[in-house]
Amino acid sequence: MASDSEFPEQFQISDSIDWESPLESVQLDVELPFWLFASPGVVAINWHGVALAVEICGPWNEIFVGEYTDSRTTRVYEGPTPDEELEPTPGPGVPVWMRRHAKTVLRLQALAHLDALSDGSLNGPRAIYRASLCEAHIQIVNELVRRYRLATYDCFSYEVSPWDVPIWTIKHGEAGFLSVLVPYKGWDMKPTFVGIDASGSAPLEAREFELTSRAVLSSLNSDRATPGELDLQDANSLMERGDYTGAVRRIVSALEAVTEWALDAELRRRYPVAEAGERLRKTDLDAPGRLRQWSRLTGASLSDGEFEEYETARALRSDIVHRARRLGPDERGMAQRAVDTGTWLFSRIEQDPDRRARREQALISSVGRGGIALRFPVRPGPFGYVVEAPSS
Repeated sequence: MASDSEFPEQFQISDSIDWESPLESVQLDVELPFWLFASPGVVAINWHGVALAVEICGPWNEIFVGEYTDSRTTRVYEGPTPDEELEPTPGPGVPVWMRRHAKTVLRLQALAHLDALSDGSLNGPRAIYRASLCEAHIQIVNELVRRYRLATYDCFSYEVSPWDVPIWTIKHGEAGFLSVLVPYKGWDMKPTFVGIDASGSAPLEAREFELTSRAVLSSLNSDRATPGELDLQDANSLMERGDYTGAVRRIVSALEAVTEWALDAELRRRYPVAEAGERLRKTDLDAPGRLRQWSRLTGASLSDGEFEEYETARALRSDIVHRARRLGPDERGMAQRAVDTGTWLFSRIEQDPDRRARREQALISSVGRGGIALRFPVRPGPFGYVVEAPSS
């Protein structure tokens, strides 16, 4: 049995990677969800003062054995249109090969620690390393997309996020590694779980994971949603999809809508309908004033810190709306804070315990989220981004 002295005082998941191993050249392949109508070849991009090359690949194919899967775990080939003899001759016992023609595939050069390429598992620290490397290079992909959009005004192209480009291939020598950035996108079927019977001992039959039931869906009506509630849900969804700019706009819109609704209800309790409407109209250009008035009327006693969070989110939304500010991956934390505090404040204003409980439980039980996946830090390097060991 190991003695206490043999165990480290602290451990983090990155410790199992040899960060002193040499940096090796790798290729990153990613398929866009649309075509770039530009000739194949290398595009020169200056990024953080470094000259980079992004290759727009020509006709690209994937070949799958047995079945096509979103996760690409059944893929046996990914690359330029292969020779026909690559596919096996059909016959008894020979698995069916399925070919898929890809949309535009981009290839980027990068550097990766050799030890991070020592196994091809889809989980664990090396998988986190590879996902960190690929996700960081989305910023360079988007620089190319922005240039393409300015040159063409092609309405089908857009800046992408991990949700849009979740599947990457890393190539090093003869080896290839699959990287799935968003766990949800790697599911080829609904996840299942096994419950325990009332005695707490015998396992029950495996069932598909469910967040709700048909009975609940039948009882709900979207017309009865609290004003702003659908925008609130949009804000949380956009965070997962990587649209941090849109998420901030939505959460502030949700808060302004629910505040107007709640203040209107309080005024109607105290004044005739016409007078209540007139008092509400006088606050049309003062959203913070509306919130403070609602707080006074209801005795909700919101703190100065809560008002400050609200004002910060509104100021950020103002930058987005009036100055065309766009939030990038490095500002995710800022957007997430605005959405999280905004969601909490929405529930305070709404004052519906059942809706609040459903909302909080749903956010806790959401699975497959890319936003909670572990990532290692990155820094700009000679070929885009390099993954670094996290500080203790």
